[in-house]
This record gives sequence, structure tokens and C-alpha cells, in this order.
Amino acid sequence: MAPPTANTPLSNRVMALVQTLQFAWFVGHVFTLLGTVAYAITVALFRSNTLFYKTAYFGALLSYGVVIYKSHGTPQPNAVYARKLVMDENAQYLLLAFFWFFSSPITVTLIPFFTFSAFHALGYVRTNIIPNVFPRPTASATSSGDAPASICWQTKTQQQIKSWTDKYYGVAMRFVAQSEVTIIAVRLLFGLLRLNLVPIILFAQFLRFRYHLSTYTRQTFTELRVKMDRLLLPPTADARIPPVVAKVYNIAKGMVTKFGDSIVQPAPAAQ
Repeated sequence: MAPPTANTPLSNRVMALVQTLQFAWFVGHVFTLLGTVAYAITVALFRSNTLFYKTAYFGALLSYGVVIYKSHGTPQPNAVYARKLVMDENAQYLLLAFFWFFSSPITVTLIPFFTFSAFHALGYVRTNIIPNVFPRPTASATSSGDAPASICWQTKTQQQIKSWTDKYYGVAMRFVAQSEVTIIAVRLLFGLLRLNLVPIILFAQFLRFRYHLSTYTRQTFTELRVKMDRLLLPPTADARIPPVVAKVYNIAKGMVTKFGDSIVQPAPAAQ
């Protein structure tokens, strides 16, 4: 479909935009962004409102659901379709969002979804909202001599968004990986105190797939292992640390490594 011109009625441009699956995907990301910000504010004010938490994850379910539908089509009750979902990172995030939506709120679990949504929403604004809702004036309109300023702002804004997202994408993906491996995983481990094992098992499986499919996750695990080795193992460990601590750490590290080394075949990258 050719991009609309400034001569096309605004209502037509907006209707053409909203009647697409991609717009529903965008709306999902907006819900995630707004819900996360609103929920974080209520938590900071000690008046936590789970409605905003649910809104954020409803948005994640919507956006990831659109991606899965566009990637794999209508759900099929067969093993082939199931295998495709198992190996698709987007399906894994969809499953997580579904689980968190129906679970008691854990604020830090919103970090990855909020980060992804910020970049995807900005990308949609750059490639769809600006060109369709605010198209550049036609050549005939620019001949009047008063158009240069109005022509430039669309292109300038798009370039600024692209420059910012390109610059910080890698940083954001590393932040997501670090938050998943350390912040979220550590928070879930506290569930052991209440014998709440399901989130830990589910997230451990999720991290196993992420380790094989994401270079950022592998890098984070490597950096964490190096830091823990330096802290707990001789000759760099503090002499006051009992040898039994190093022994337990090595056993735990071996178990985690064995679990993570399960063979996983790569699939489509996360949305």
C-alpha cells in the first residue's frame, strides 16, 4: 500500500492505520508502557494497584499474540505447531506474560516487557504514525515558499528516533538480560521460602532457552560466573570463606551448567 499524502483526509489516513494487525500490536505495547509506569508509581507511593499491573501484561499478551499469529498462523492442535512455539522466543515471552498476568504481582518481572515495548512503540511511531498521520506536504504545497519548516520536522523526528534506538538498543538488550538473570531470578528464588516452586521452574526453563538463543544472556551468565568464581574460589576468594562454601558453589554451578547445556535448536528472534 502506497503511503498517504497530505491531501488524503485525516480520517481516511487514521482508519487505514488502525485497521491492521500491526496497529493492534502497537496498542499492546502502549498498554504495557502505560500500565508499567502507572503501577510503578502506585508501588512507589505504597498504594499498589494491581489493575495497572494487569493492564501492562494484557498489553504484552496482545502484542506477543499478534506476533505469534503473524509468524505461525492460526493455532493448530498438532505436534508440528507446538514444536514451532517451543522454539520461538516470542512464544516463550507470551507464556511468561500469561503466567505473570494470572499470578500475584512481582514488579521486577515487568522490566523486560517494558524495555521491549519502549523500543517497539518508538519504532512504530517512526515508521507508521508519523508517515501516515503527519505525511510530508506534496511538492505542490512546498512551492509556496512557507513549507520548509513543516517539511523538515517529520524527517528530523524520524531520524532522531532511529538514531536514539540504534544507539541504545544494544545497551537495552544487555540490561534486559542482566535483569532476567540477576534481578528477576534472584527475586523468584525468595519463593523457596514459601515453597512457591512453579515460577522458579518456569523461569529456569525460560532462561535455559534464552541462554541458547540470546548472545546477551550468554554474556550475562559468563560475566556472573567469572564474578562468582573470583569471589568464592581460591586464590582470589577471601581467606575467611570456609572451604565448604566453595564446594557447595561448585556443585551448584555444575548443576546449573548441566541443565543449561541441554541442546536447543535456534528459532526466530524475539520481536
